[in-house]
Amino acid sequence: MKDWSDQSVDFAETLRGVADAVWGRAEFGRLFEAHLHPDAILRGPDHLLQGRLAIATAALQPLAAFPGRSLYVEDAGWTAIAGGTRAGALRLFCEGTHDGAGLYGPATGKAAKYRVLMDVAAKGAVIGEVWRLRDSAAIFAALGLDPERWAAERLAWGDRDSAPFRPGIDEPGAYTAQGNGSEWGRAWAALLERAMDGGFDLFDGQTDPAAEIALPGGITRRGGAAARQFWLGLRAAFPSAQFKVHHRFGLETPLLPPRAFLRWSLDGRHDGPGLFGAPTGAEVHVMGMSQAEFGPGGLRREWTLIDPGAIWMQIKAQTG
Repeated sequence: MKDWSDQSVDFAETLRGVADAVWGRAEFGRLFEAHLHPDAILRGPDHLLQGRLAIATAALQPLAAFPGRSLYVEDAGWTAIAGGTRAGALRLFCEGTHDGAGLYGPATGKAAKYRVLMDVAAKGAVIGEVWRLRDSAAIFAALGLDPERWAAERLAWGDRDSAPFRPGIDEPGAYTAQGNGSEWGRAWAALLERAMDGGFDLFDGQTDPAAEIALPGGITRRGGAAARQFWLGLRAAFPSAQFKVHHRFGLETPLLPPRAFLRWSLDGRHDGPGLFGAPTGAEVHVMGMSQAEFGPGGLRREWTLIDPGAIWMQIKAQTG
């Protein structure tokens, strides 16, 4: 068995091991205790959690809903940050059958496939902060659930002090860096910032015509037009919201294309029509993550997630 506590082990492999143990198999033993700080913070669009017990409890919820679920680590990467800190990212692919009641209501027996994007911050090999985005849109579509109705029912749980996540309830963490200086991360972040400021035509010139664009809902499209359509649609729903890239890092790894990992947000009013219906004026925090690979023709693969369920929770909490 691999010794994950060995500091010579590549941290990407440690991340793979922890993800499989905690979120794949609900094993909260040696790996969990060795690599997750007792007061670790987990920020997801749907909730803010602190401590091993809270994180373990949340990890059980999707496993209870999909008891035979398989989890695959599609990618894991990390970068060293000054002071002995490590910033990492994961991309997970999950598939299973909705045979359990709970987070998504009564069991339906329907199959679902979805991705999870994660960012982590660690000191040495001990993870202190996690940012996690699950493709709730893909789950809703697979199970035939209405996101707006699900959000209203989820709010009835009565845990509004911690759910959904919004900046006003955030707990300050020890990690304050914004990533590394890689040009891959910096250039892609700059592209998205310019696009969300109105330069949506930039996607055509920076995206390979055959690029795979994986979007919320388990949807995969091709080329710059697909990227432009998604980002334009998101901006149209929140036209006055502030777009901010909080964290960016890029990697050049042997045998892999150059990669970039971004964590970003939109903060402001729901004052535009589109993805979330007619404008409501609700104050909304959209947590987003994006990962990408690059080739000679520019962006060649992109994975971007937001959580419509958490966004609807914020809207319904203010509008009823």
